[in-house]
Amino acid sequence: MLAAQPGNVDAQLGQVQAWIGTGDLASARRQMQDAPPAVDDAEIGQQRQLATIWTDLREDTKALAILRALLARKTGPDAQSWRDAARLVRRDDPQQALDMYAQAMADNGLLAPSQAAPRDNRALTLASRETAGDDWLRRSLRSDVETLYQQENPTLTVMQDTGRRSDGTPGISRLSRDTRIAHLDAPFAGGLGWARIEQVSFDAGRFQTDGNGAYDEDFGSCDLDLLQADNSRLRAPGCTRFVHQRRTSGAGFAVGWRTLDDRWNFDIGHTPSNYVVGNWLGGITLNGDLGRFGWGATVSRRPMTNSLLSQAGAVDPRSGISWGGVTANGVTFSLGYDQGGRDGVWSNWSWHRLTGHNVADNTRARAMVGWYHKLIQRPDMRLDVGTTAMYWRYQKDLGGYSLGQGGYYSPQRYASLSLPVSFAWRNDVWSLRLDGSVSVSSARTSSISRFPDQALIERVIAQLEPQYGPLQLDEAGLYTGDSSSTGTGYRLYGAVERRLGDHFVLGAAGTLQRSRDFSPNSFQLYLRYTFKPWQGNLPLPVSPLVPYGEFR
Repeated sequence: MLAAQPGNVDAQLGQVQAWIGTGDLASARRQMQDAPPAVDDAEIGQQRQLATIWTDLREDTKALAILRALLARKTGPDAQSWRDAARLVRRDDPQQALDMYAQAMADNGLLAPSQAAPRDNRALTLASRETAGDDWLRRSLRSDVETLYQQENPTLTVMQDTGRRSDGTPGISRLSRDTRIAHLDAPFAGGLGWARIEQVSFDAGRFQTDGNGAYDEDFGSCDLDLLQADNSRLRAPGCTRFVHQRRTSGAGFAVGWRTLDDRWNFDIGHTPSNYVVGNWLGGITLNGDLGRFGWGATVSRRPMTNSLLSQAGAVDPRSGISWGGVTANGVTFSLGYDQGGRDGVWSNWSWHRLTGHNVADNTRARAMVGWYHKLIQRPDMRLDVGTTAMYWRYQKDLGGYSLGQGGYYSPQRYASLSLPVSFAWRNDVWSLRLDGSVSVSSARTSSISRFPDQALIERVIAQLEPQYGPLQLDEAGLYTGDSSSTGTGYRLYGAVERRLGDHFVLGAAGTLQRSRDFSPNSFQLYLRYTFKPWQGNLPLPVSPLVPYGEFR
Protein backbone atom coordinates (compact mmCIF):
# COMPACT_ATOMS: atom_id res chain seq x y z
CA MET A 1 0.00 0.00 0.00
CA LEU A 2 1.35 3.45 -0.87
CA ALA A 3 2.54 5.68 1.91
CA ALA A 4 0.41 8.68 2.75
CA GLN A 5 0.85 11.80 4.82
CA PRO A 6 0.23 10.71 8.44
CA GLY A 7 -1.73 13.83 9.26
CA ASN A 8 -4.08 13.38 6.31
CA VAL A 9 -4.68 9.72 7.13
CA ASP A 10 -5.30 10.52 10.78
CA ALA A 11 -7.81 13.17 9.75
CA GLN A 12 -9.58 10.78 7.38
CA LEU A 13 -9.76 8.03 9.97
CA GLY A 14 -10.92 10.47 12.61
CA GLN A 15 -13.68 11.81 10.36
CA VAL A 16 -14.98 8.33 9.57
CA GLN A 17 -14.97 7.37 13.26
CA ALA A 18 -16.80 10.60 14.09
CA TRP A 19 -19.56 9.67 11.63
CA ILE A 20 -19.77 6.20 13.15
CA GLY A 21 -19.91 7.70 16.64
CA THR A 22 -22.95 9.82 15.72
CA GLY A 23 -24.65 6.90 13.98
CA ASP A 24 -24.13 8.25 10.45
CA LEU A 25 -23.02 4.91 9.02
CA ALA A 26 -24.06 5.88 5.48
CA SER A 27 -21.50 8.70 5.30
CA ALA A 28 -18.84 6.47 6.83
CA ARG A 29 -19.48 3.72 4.27
CA ARG A 30 -19.46 6.20 1.38
CA GLN A 31 -16.11 7.58 2.48
CA MET A 32 -14.61 4.12 2.87
CA GLN A 33 -15.84 3.08 -0.59
CA ASP A 34 -15.04 6.27 -2.54
CA ALA A 35 -11.81 7.40 -0.87
CA PRO A 36 -10.54 4.88 1.69
CA PRO A 37 -7.64 6.11 3.85
CA ALA A 38 -4.29 4.94 2.44
CA VAL A 39 -2.74 3.51 5.58
CA ASP A 40 0.92 2.52 5.47
CA ASP A 41 1.70 -1.08 6.45
CA ALA A 42 4.19 0.13 9.04
CA GLU A 43 1.60 2.24 10.87
CA ILE A 44 0.35 -0.39 13.34
CA GLY A 45 -1.91 2.00 15.25
CA GLN A 46 -3.60 3.23 12.09
CA GLN A 47 -3.99 -0.31 10.80
CA ARG A 48 -5.80 -1.26 14.00
CA GLN A 49 -7.91 1.87 13.68
CA LEU A 50 -8.82 0.92 10.12
CA ALA A 51 -9.78 -2.59 11.22
CA THR A 52 -11.99 -1.13 13.95
CA ILE A 53 -13.77 1.04 11.38
CA TRP A 54 -14.54 -1.96 9.18
CA THR A 55 -15.76 -3.84 12.24
CA ASP A 56 -18.10 -0.98 13.17
CA LEU A 57 -19.40 -1.02 9.59
CA ARG A 58 -20.08 -4.78 9.96
CA GLU A 59 -17.41 -5.63 7.40
CA ASP A 60 -15.77 -8.28 9.56
CA THR A 61 -14.04 -10.03 6.65
CA LYS A 62 -12.15 -6.87 5.69
CA ALA A 63 -11.28 -6.11 9.32
CA LEU A 64 -10.00 -9.64 9.90
CA ALA A 65 -7.85 -9.54 6.73
CA ILE A 66 -6.15 -6.37 7.99
CA LEU A 67 -5.45 -7.89 11.40
CA ARG A 68 -4.17 -11.18 9.99
CA ALA A 69 -1.78 -9.30 7.73
CA LEU A 70 -0.68 -7.18 10.69
CA LEU A 71 0.01 -10.28 12.80
CA ALA A 72 1.88 -11.98 9.95
CA ARG A 73 4.26 -8.99 9.75
CA LYS A 74 4.68 -8.43 13.48
CA THR A 75 8.20 -8.52 14.88
CA GLY A 76 7.29 -8.20 18.57
CA PRO A 77 4.40 -8.74 21.00
CA ASP A 78 1.03 -7.50 19.77
CA ALA A 79 -1.62 -8.58 22.30
CA GLN A 80 -4.18 -6.05 21.11
CA SER A 81 -4.20 -7.27 17.49
CA TRP A 82 -4.54 -10.88 18.64
CA ARG A 83 -7.46 -9.84 20.85
CA ASP A 84 -9.18 -7.87 18.09
CA ALA A 85 -8.80 -10.77 15.66
CA ALA A 86 -10.20 -13.19 18.24
CA ARG A 87 -13.27 -11.02 18.68
CA LEU A 88 -13.95 -11.23 14.94
CA VAL A 89 -13.82 -15.02 14.74
CA ARG A 90 -15.31 -15.96 18.11
CA ARG A 91 -18.87 -16.38 16.81
CA ASP A 92 -18.00 -18.60 13.84
CA ASP A 93 -14.98 -20.43 15.27
CA PRO A 94 -14.81 -20.11 19.07
CA GLN A 95 -11.96 -22.60 19.41
CA GLN A 96 -9.79 -20.62 17.00
CA ALA A 97 -10.71 -17.50 18.94
CA LEU A 98 -9.55 -19.10 22.19
CA ASP A 99 -6.24 -19.98 20.49
CA MET A 100 -5.89 -16.33 19.49
CA TYR A 101 -6.72 -15.16 23.00
CA ALA A 102 -4.03 -17.50 24.32
CA GLN A 103 -1.50 -15.88 21.95
CA ALA A 104 -2.66 -12.45 23.12
CA MET A 105 -2.18 -13.45 26.75
CA ALA A 106 1.29 -14.79 25.96
CA ASP A 107 2.22 -11.53 24.23
CA ASN A 108 0.90 -9.65 27.28
CA GLY A 109 2.88 -11.76 29.75
CA LEU A 110 -0.14 -13.53 31.25
CA LEU A 111 0.87 -16.92 29.82
CA ALA A 112 4.14 -18.58 28.97
CA PRO A 113 4.61 -19.13 25.21
CA SER A 114 4.51 -22.90 25.76
CA GLN A 115 1.05 -22.54 27.39
CA ALA A 116 -0.34 -20.65 24.38
CA ALA A 117 0.68 -23.06 21.59
CA PRO A 118 -0.64 -25.63 22.05
CA ARG A 119 -3.29 -24.02 24.25
CA ASP A 120 -3.26 -25.11 27.89
CA ASN A 121 -6.87 -24.71 29.02
CA ARG A 122 -6.07 -24.95 32.70
CA ALA A 123 -3.42 -22.25 32.45
CA LEU A 124 -5.62 -20.13 30.18
CA THR A 125 -8.55 -20.14 32.59
CA LEU A 126 -6.25 -19.56 35.57
CA ALA A 127 -4.91 -16.48 33.79
CA SER A 128 -8.48 -15.24 33.20
CA ARG A 129 -9.07 -14.50 36.89
CA GLU A 130 -9.98 -10.87 37.48
CA THR A 131 -7.15 -9.03 39.23
CA ALA A 132 -7.04 -5.62 40.85
CA GLY A 133 -4.66 -3.17 39.20
CA ASP A 134 -5.03 -4.53 35.66
CA ASP A 135 -4.83 -2.04 32.81
CA TRP A 136 -7.63 -1.83 30.23
CA LEU A 137 -6.07 -4.40 27.88
CA ARG A 138 -5.52 -7.03 30.55
CA ARG A 139 -9.03 -6.50 31.89
CA SER A 140 -10.50 -7.00 28.43
CA LEU A 141 -8.39 -10.10 27.76
CA ARG A 142 -9.36 -11.77 31.01
CA SER A 143 -13.04 -10.87 30.60
CA ASP A 144 -13.20 -12.04 26.96
CA VAL A 145 -11.54 -15.37 27.78
CA GLU A 146 -13.81 -15.99 30.77
CA THR A 147 -16.98 -15.27 28.80
CA LEU A 148 -16.08 -17.25 25.69
CA TYR A 149 -14.56 -20.23 27.48
CA GLN A 150 -17.55 -20.64 29.77
CA GLN A 151 -19.92 -20.34 26.80
CA GLU A 152 -18.07 -23.23 25.15
CA ASN A 153 -17.77 -25.34 28.30
CA PRO A 154 -20.78 -27.65 28.89
CA THR A 155 -21.77 -27.75 32.54
CA LEU A 156 -23.85 -30.29 34.46
CA THR A 157 -25.39 -29.34 37.82
CA VAL A 158 -27.27 -31.63 40.17
CA MET A 159 -29.12 -29.97 43.05
CA GLN A 160 -31.40 -30.72 45.95
CA ASP A 161 -33.70 -27.81 46.79
CA THR A 162 -35.61 -28.10 50.08
CA GLY A 163 -38.32 -25.75 51.31
CA ARG A 164 -40.03 -25.82 54.69
CA ARG A 165 -42.85 -23.62 55.95
CA SER A 166 -43.17 -23.92 59.71
CA ASP A 167 -46.33 -21.82 60.08
CA GLY A 168 -49.67 -22.52 58.44
CA THR A 169 -52.32 -25.20 58.92
CA PRO A 170 -51.37 -28.91 58.77
CA GLY A 171 -52.81 -30.54 55.68
CA ILE A 172 -53.26 -27.19 53.94
CA SER A 173 -50.51 -24.57 54.06
CA ARG A 174 -47.80 -26.08 56.26
CA LEU A 175 -45.84 -27.24 53.26
CA SER A 176 -42.58 -29.16 52.89
CA ARG A 177 -41.25 -29.33 49.33
CA ASP A 178 -38.20 -31.16 47.96
CA THR A 179 -37.07 -30.62 44.38
CA ARG A 180 -34.32 -32.66 42.75
CA ILE A 181 -32.79 -31.09 39.64
CA ALA A 182 -30.41 -32.29 36.93
CA HIS A 183 -29.48 -29.33 34.71
CA LEU A 184 -27.22 -29.19 31.64
CA ASP A 185 -25.88 -25.98 30.03
CA ALA A 186 -24.18 -26.20 26.64
CA PRO A 187 -23.52 -24.14 23.50
CA PHE A 188 -26.26 -24.68 20.94
CA ALA A 189 -27.26 -23.14 17.59
CA GLY A 190 -25.00 -20.12 17.95
CA GLY A 191 -26.24 -19.36 21.46
CA LEU A 192 -26.48 -21.02 24.85
CA GLY A 193 -28.97 -23.81 25.47
CA TRP A 194 -30.00 -25.69 28.57
CA ALA A 195 -32.11 -28.67 29.50
CA ARG A 196 -33.24 -29.99 32.85
CA ILE A 197 -35.22 -32.73 34.55
CA GLU A 198 -36.96 -32.12 37.89
CA GLN A 199 -38.72 -34.33 40.40
CA VAL A 200 -40.76 -32.83 43.24
CA SER A 201 -42.11 -34.19 46.54
CA PHE A 202 -44.75 -32.30 48.53
CA ASP A 203 -45.90 -32.89 52.09
CA ALA A 204 -48.51 -30.56 53.59
CA GLY A 205 -48.95 -32.69 56.71
CA ARG A 206 -51.93 -34.49 58.20
CA PHE A 207 -55.33 -33.08 59.02
CA GLN A 208 -56.43 -33.31 62.63
CA THR A 209 -59.18 -35.92 62.78
CA ASP A 210 -61.87 -36.77 65.32
CA GLY A 211 -62.54 -40.15 66.89
CA ASN A 212 -64.17 -41.35 63.66
CA GLY A 213 -61.14 -40.42 61.56
CA ALA A 214 -62.95 -37.47 59.96
CA TYR A 215 -61.92 -33.81 59.59
CA ASP A 216 -63.83 -30.67 58.65
CA GLU A 217 -61.06 -28.22 57.78
CA ASP A 218 -61.75 -25.56 55.17
CA PHE A 219 -60.35 -27.74 52.39
CA GLY A 220 -62.28 -28.76 49.30
CA SER A 221 -65.86 -29.26 50.51
CA CYS A 222 -64.94 -30.72 53.91
CA ASP A 223 -66.26 -27.63 55.75
CA LEU A 224 -69.78 -27.54 54.35
CA ASP A 225 -72.92 -26.06 55.94
CA LEU A 226 -76.22 -26.62 54.14
CA LEU A 227 -79.92 -25.85 54.41
CA GLN A 228 -82.50 -28.58 53.96
CA ALA A 229 -85.91 -28.15 52.33
CA ASP A 230 -87.48 -27.11 55.67
CA ASN A 231 -84.71 -24.51 56.22
CA SER A 232 -83.16 -26.56 58.97
CA ARG A 233 -79.36 -26.44 59.06
CA LEU A 234 -77.31 -29.49 58.12
CA ARG A 235 -73.64 -29.84 58.84
CA ALA A 236 -72.28 -32.19 56.20
CA PRO A 237 -70.18 -35.06 57.56
CA GLY A 238 -66.43 -34.46 57.69
CA CYS A 239 -64.05 -35.92 55.15
CA THR A 240 -62.21 -39.17 55.75
CA ARG A 241 -60.09 -39.52 52.58
CA PHE A 242 -56.64 -38.02 51.92
CA VAL A 243 -55.96 -37.31 55.58
CA HIS A 244 -52.26 -36.94 54.78
CA GLN A 245 -51.82 -34.37 52.01
CA ARG A 246 -48.66 -35.37 50.18
CA ARG A 247 -47.58 -36.12 46.64
CA THR A 248 -44.44 -37.40 44.93
CA SER A 249 -44.17 -36.48 41.28
CA GLY A 250 -42.61 -38.17 38.33
CA ALA A 251 -40.19 -36.32 36.09
CA GLY A 252 -40.82 -32.88 34.67
CA PHE A 253 -38.70 -31.34 31.94
CA ALA A 254 -37.78 -27.94 30.56
CA VAL A 255 -35.48 -26.61 27.85
CA GLY A 256 -34.32 -23.11 27.05
CA TRP A 257 -32.05 -21.06 24.83
CA ARG A 258 -30.67 -17.56 24.70
CA THR A 259 -28.54 -15.52 22.34
CA LEU A 260 -24.95 -14.82 23.36
CA ASP A 261 -25.78 -11.15 23.93
CA ASP A 262 -28.89 -12.15 25.94
CA ARG A 263 -31.12 -10.16 23.61
CA TRP A 264 -33.48 -13.11 23.15
CA ASN A 265 -34.25 -15.67 25.81
CA PHE A 266 -36.92 -18.36 25.84
CA ASP A 267 -37.87 -21.55 27.67
CA ILE A 268 -40.60 -24.16 27.55
CA GLY A 269 -41.40 -27.04 29.88
CA HIS A 270 -44.07 -29.12 31.54
CA THR A 271 -44.81 -29.66 35.19
CA PRO A 272 -43.71 -33.05 36.57
CA SER A 273 -45.95 -36.02 35.91
CA ASN A 274 -48.29 -37.21 38.65
CA TYR A 275 -49.44 -33.70 39.48
CA VAL A 276 -53.20 -33.67 39.90
CA VAL A 277 -53.29 -30.74 37.44
CA GLY A 278 -50.49 -30.61 34.90
CA ASN A 279 -49.55 -27.54 32.86
CA TRP A 280 -47.33 -26.47 30.00
CA LEU A 281 -45.13 -23.56 31.08
CA GLY A 282 -42.71 -21.19 29.41
CA GLY A 283 -41.69 -17.68 28.55
CA ILE A 284 -39.98 -15.52 25.95
CA THR A 285 -37.99 -12.38 26.72
CA LEU A 286 -36.61 -9.59 24.54
CA ASN A 287 -33.99 -7.24 26.01
CA GLY A 288 -32.71 -3.99 24.59
CA ASP A 289 -31.51 -0.45 25.24
CA LEU A 290 -33.44 2.79 25.26
CA GLY A 291 -30.82 5.51 25.33
CA ARG A 292 -29.00 5.01 28.62
CA PHE A 293 -31.72 2.75 29.98
CA GLY A 294 -31.91 -1.01 29.67
CA TRP A 295 -35.30 -2.63 29.15
CA GLY A 296 -36.82 -6.08 28.90
CA ALA A 297 -40.22 -7.45 27.90
CA THR A 298 -41.43 -10.94 28.81
CA VAL A 299 -44.49 -12.93 27.84
CA SER A 300 -44.85 -15.95 30.11
CA ARG A 301 -46.96 -18.68 31.66
CA ARG A 302 -45.67 -19.55 35.15
CA PRO A 303 -47.03 -21.64 38.03
CA MET A 304 -48.18 -20.23 41.37
CA THR A 305 -46.01 -22.10 43.86
CA ASN A 306 -47.53 -20.85 47.12
CA SER A 307 -49.02 -24.20 48.11
CA LEU A 308 -49.53 -27.82 47.10
CA LEU A 309 -52.97 -26.82 45.84
CA SER A 310 -51.82 -23.90 43.69
CA GLN A 311 -48.78 -25.66 42.25
CA ALA A 312 -49.80 -29.31 41.75
CA GLY A 313 -53.55 -29.33 42.35
CA ALA A 314 -55.58 -31.42 44.79
CA VAL A 315 -58.62 -33.69 44.93
CA ASP A 316 -61.70 -32.85 46.99
CA PRO A 317 -61.93 -35.71 49.52
CA ARG A 318 -65.74 -35.64 49.52
CA SER A 319 -66.60 -35.47 45.82
CA GLY A 320 -63.43 -36.54 44.01
CA ILE A 321 -63.43 -33.28 42.03
CA SER A 322 -59.90 -32.04 41.23
CA TRP A 323 -58.98 -28.39 41.34
CA GLY A 324 -55.92 -26.09 41.53
CA GLY A 325 -52.79 -26.01 39.38
CA VAL A 326 -52.89 -22.22 38.97
CA THR A 327 -50.78 -20.43 36.36
CA ALA A 328 -50.02 -16.73 35.86
CA ASN A 329 -50.34 -15.79 32.19
CA GLY A 330 -49.32 -12.35 31.04
CA VAL A 331 -46.61 -9.79 30.37
CA THR A 332 -43.80 -8.19 32.34
CA PHE A 333 -41.86 -5.06 31.42
CA SER A 334 -38.65 -4.02 33.13
CA LEU A 335 -36.69 -0.78 32.91
CA GLY A 336 -33.41 0.02 34.62
CA TYR A 337 -30.45 2.37 34.66
CA ASP A 338 -26.87 1.35 35.40
CA GLN A 339 -23.97 3.01 33.63
CA GLY A 340 -21.33 1.27 35.71
CA GLY A 341 -21.22 3.98 38.38
CA ARG A 342 -21.99 3.76 42.06
CA ASP A 343 -25.77 4.01 41.73
CA GLY A 344 -28.41 2.18 39.75
CA VAL A 345 -32.18 1.86 39.59
CA TRP A 346 -34.49 -0.92 38.40
CA SER A 347 -38.20 -1.34 37.93
CA ASN A 348 -40.59 -4.14 37.05
CA TRP A 349 -44.20 -3.80 35.88
CA SER A 350 -46.48 -6.74 35.17
CA TRP A 351 -50.04 -7.81 34.48
CA HIS A 352 -51.19 -11.43 34.60
CA ARG A 353 -54.38 -13.41 34.36
CA LEU A 354 -54.44 -16.23 36.90
CA THR A 355 -56.28 -19.35 35.86
CA GLY A 356 -56.51 -22.87 37.22
CA HIS A 357 -58.50 -26.06 36.85
CA ASN A 358 -61.87 -25.54 38.59
CA VAL A 359 -60.47 -22.35 40.17
CA ALA A 360 -62.10 -18.95 39.77
CA ASP A 361 -60.22 -16.68 37.35
CA ASN A 362 -58.28 -13.76 38.78
CA THR A 363 -56.08 -10.86 37.63
CA ARG A 364 -52.87 -9.52 39.14
CA ALA A 365 -51.05 -6.24 38.57
CA ARG A 366 -47.68 -5.57 40.21
CA ALA A 367 -45.22 -2.69 40.25
CA MET A 368 -41.78 -2.92 41.84
CA VAL A 369 -39.03 -0.31 41.86
CA GLY A 370 -35.65 -0.23 43.53
CA TRP A 371 -32.47 1.78 43.96
CA TYR A 372 -29.05 0.40 44.87
CA HIS A 373 -25.73 1.95 45.80
CA LYS A 374 -22.42 0.13 45.33
CA LEU A 375 -20.38 0.79 48.44
CA ILE A 376 -17.59 -1.60 47.45
CA GLN A 377 -16.82 -2.80 43.91
CA ARG A 378 -13.64 -4.87 43.77
CA PRO A 379 -12.71 -8.01 41.83
CA ASP A 380 -12.91 -10.00 45.07
CA MET A 381 -15.57 -8.12 47.06
CA ARG A 382 -18.88 -6.31 46.61
CA LEU A 383 -21.14 -4.51 49.06
CA ASP A 384 -24.45 -3.02 47.93
CA VAL A 385 -27.23 -1.28 49.83
CA GLY A 386 -30.54 0.06 48.59
CA THR A 387 -34.28 0.24 48.94
CA THR A 388 -37.16 -1.57 47.25
CA ALA A 389 -40.85 -0.63 47.02
CA MET A 390 -43.65 -2.95 45.85
CA TYR A 391 -47.33 -2.49 45.12
CA TRP A 392 -49.65 -5.38 44.15
CA ARG A 393 -53.32 -5.60 43.26
CA TYR A 394 -55.40 -8.76 42.84
CA GLN A 395 -58.97 -8.66 41.60
CA LYS A 396 -60.11 -11.36 44.06
CA ASP A 397 -58.87 -12.94 47.25
CA LEU A 398 -58.45 -16.58 46.29
CA GLY A 399 -56.06 -17.49 49.07
CA GLY A 400 -58.39 -20.13 50.57
CA TYR A 401 -58.31 -23.90 50.09
CA SER A 402 -62.00 -24.65 49.65
CA LEU A 403 -63.30 -25.89 46.31
CA GLY A 404 -62.88 -23.16 43.67
CA GLN A 405 -60.27 -21.23 45.66
CA GLY A 406 -56.64 -21.13 44.50
CA GLY A 407 -54.50 -21.50 47.61
CA TYR A 408 -52.25 -18.52 46.74
CA TYR A 409 -51.72 -15.20 48.50
CA SER A 410 -53.87 -12.63 46.69
CA PRO A 411 -54.74 -9.45 48.62
CA GLN A 412 -56.64 -6.71 46.85
CA ARG A 413 -54.02 -4.20 47.95
CA TYR A 414 -50.48 -4.91 49.08
CA ALA A 415 -47.65 -2.43 49.58
CA SER A 416 -44.22 -2.88 51.11
CA LEU A 417 -40.95 -1.05 51.56
CA SER A 418 -37.71 -2.90 52.28
CA LEU A 419 -34.07 -2.02 52.88
CA PRO A 420 -31.78 -4.68 51.40
CA VAL A 421 -28.03 -5.12 51.83
CA SER A 422 -25.88 -7.59 49.89
CA PHE A 423 -22.27 -8.67 50.49
CA ALA A 424 -20.18 -10.94 48.25
CA TRP A 425 -16.55 -12.09 48.55
CA ARG A 426 -14.33 -14.64 46.83
CA ASN A 427 -10.79 -15.94 46.63
CA ASP A 428 -9.21 -18.69 44.55
CA VAL A 429 -11.28 -21.55 46.02
CA TRP A 430 -14.19 -19.97 47.95
CA SER A 431 -17.06 -17.67 47.04
CA LEU A 432 -19.46 -16.33 49.67
CA ARG A 433 -22.68 -14.35 49.52
CA LEU A 434 -24.73 -12.85 52.37
CA ASP A 435 -27.98 -10.92 51.83
CA GLY A 436 -30.33 -9.39 54.34
CA SER A 437 -33.33 -7.09 54.37
CA VAL A 438 -35.91 -5.63 56.72
CA SER A 439 -39.35 -4.60 55.53
CA VAL A 440 -42.66 -3.07 56.49
CA SER A 441 -45.88 -3.92 54.66
CA SER A 442 -49.62 -3.42 54.64
CA ALA A 443 -52.36 -5.48 52.98
CA ARG A 444 -56.12 -5.40 52.54
CA THR A 445 -58.43 -8.16 51.36
CA SER A 446 -62.09 -8.02 50.36
CA SER A 447 -64.84 -10.46 51.22
CA ILE A 448 -65.50 -13.36 48.86
CA SER A 449 -67.48 -16.57 48.98
CA ARG A 450 -65.52 -19.56 50.21
CA PHE A 451 -66.99 -21.35 47.17
CA PRO A 452 -66.57 -18.76 44.38
CA ASP A 453 -67.73 -21.17 41.63
CA GLN A 454 -71.42 -21.79 42.31
CA ALA A 455 -71.74 -24.46 39.62
CA LEU A 456 -68.82 -26.39 41.10
CA ILE A 457 -70.18 -26.59 44.65
CA GLU A 458 -73.62 -27.51 43.30
CA ARG A 459 -72.02 -30.65 41.85
CA VAL A 460 -70.95 -31.57 45.39
CA ILE A 461 -74.39 -30.80 46.82
CA ALA A 462 -76.00 -32.97 44.15
CA GLN A 463 -73.98 -35.93 45.42
CA LEU A 464 -75.43 -35.42 48.93
CA GLU A 465 -79.07 -34.95 47.93
CA PRO A 466 -79.86 -38.67 47.43
CA GLN A 467 -79.16 -39.08 51.16
CA TYR A 468 -80.55 -35.81 52.57
CA GLY A 469 -83.07 -34.57 50.02
CA PRO A 470 -83.03 -31.10 48.41
CA LEU A 471 -80.15 -28.96 49.73
CA GLN A 472 -78.67 -25.51 49.28
CA LEU A 473 -75.71 -23.65 50.71
CA ASP A 474 -76.14 -22.00 54.07
CA GLU A 475 -75.22 -18.35 53.54
CA ALA A 476 -74.28 -17.89 57.20
CA GLY A 477 -70.49 -17.89 57.44
CA LEU A 478 -70.11 -18.46 53.72
CA TYR A 479 -68.18 -15.23 53.09
CA THR A 480 -64.66 -14.63 54.31
CA GLY A 481 -65.12 -10.96 55.30
CA ASP A 482 -62.94 -7.90 54.70
CA SER A 483 -59.62 -7.67 56.51
CA SER A 484 -56.50 -5.52 56.67
CA SER A 485 -53.11 -5.94 58.27
CA THR A 486 -49.73 -4.31 58.72
CA GLY A 487 -46.51 -5.89 59.79
CA THR A 488 -42.75 -6.04 59.66
CA GLY A 489 -40.47 -8.78 58.46
CA TYR A 490 -36.92 -9.76 57.68
CA ARG A 491 -35.07 -12.05 55.31
CA LEU A 492 -31.61 -13.59 55.59
CA TYR A 493 -29.87 -15.42 52.76
CA GLY A 494 -26.47 -17.06 52.59
CA ALA A 495 -24.69 -18.99 49.83
CA VAL A 496 -21.22 -20.46 49.48
CA GLU A 497 -19.24 -22.32 46.82
CA ARG A 498 -16.02 -24.33 47.16
CA ARG A 499 -13.82 -25.27 44.22
CA LEU A 500 -12.91 -28.97 44.41
CA GLY A 501 -10.53 -29.12 41.46
CA ASP A 502 -10.41 -28.42 37.74
CA HIS A 503 -13.94 -29.69 37.11
CA PHE A 504 -16.04 -29.73 40.30
CA VAL A 505 -17.59 -27.02 42.48
CA LEU A 506 -19.66 -27.78 45.59
CA GLY A 507 -22.27 -25.24 46.66
CA ALA A 508 -24.86 -24.65 49.36
CA ALA A 509 -27.38 -21.90 50.10
CA GLY A 510 -30.11 -21.19 52.62
CA THR A 511 -32.88 -18.66 53.27
CA LEU A 512 -34.60 -17.69 56.52
CA GLN A 513 -37.67 -15.47 56.15
CA ARG A 514 -40.00 -14.19 58.84
CA SER A 515 -43.08 -12.00 58.62
CA ARG A 516 -46.63 -12.07 59.88
CA ASP A 517 -48.29 -15.39 58.94
CA PHE A 518 -45.46 -16.34 56.56
CA SER A 519 -42.25 -18.02 57.74
CA PRO A 520 -40.67 -20.17 55.03
CA ASN A 521 -37.14 -21.58 55.10
CA SER A 522 -35.21 -23.09 52.21
CA PHE A 523 -31.92 -24.89 51.65
CA GLN A 524 -30.01 -25.87 48.52
CA LEU A 525 -27.11 -28.26 48.07
CA TYR A 526 -25.55 -28.76 44.64
CA LEU A 527 -22.56 -30.09 42.73
CA ARG A 528 -21.47 -28.46 39.46
CA TYR A 529 -19.29 -30.26 36.91
CA THR A 530 -17.61 -28.54 33.94
CA PHE A 531 -16.71 -30.85 31.06
CA LYS A 532 -13.48 -28.91 30.39
CA PRO A 533 -11.07 -27.67 33.07
CA TRP A 534 -12.05 -24.42 34.75
CA GLN A 535 -9.66 -22.55 37.04
CA GLY A 536 -11.10 -19.12 36.35
CA ASN A 537 -13.18 -16.91 38.60
CA LEU A 538 -15.77 -18.40 40.86
CA PRO A 539 -19.07 -16.51 40.45
CA LEU A 540 -19.47 -13.24 42.33
CA PRO A 541 -22.08 -13.23 43.71
CA VAL A 542 -22.97 -16.90 44.10
CA SER A 543 -26.20 -17.62 42.20
CA PRO A 544 -27.50 -21.20 42.55
CA LEU A 545 -30.06 -22.69 40.19
CA VAL A 546 -33.72 -22.08 40.97
CA PRO A 547 -36.48 -24.67 40.41
CA TYR A 548 -38.32 -24.25 37.13
CA GLY A 549 -41.47 -23.37 39.02
CA GLU A 550 -39.70 -20.30 40.41
CA PHE A 551 -38.80 -18.88 36.98
CA ARG A 552 -40.20 -15.42 36.36
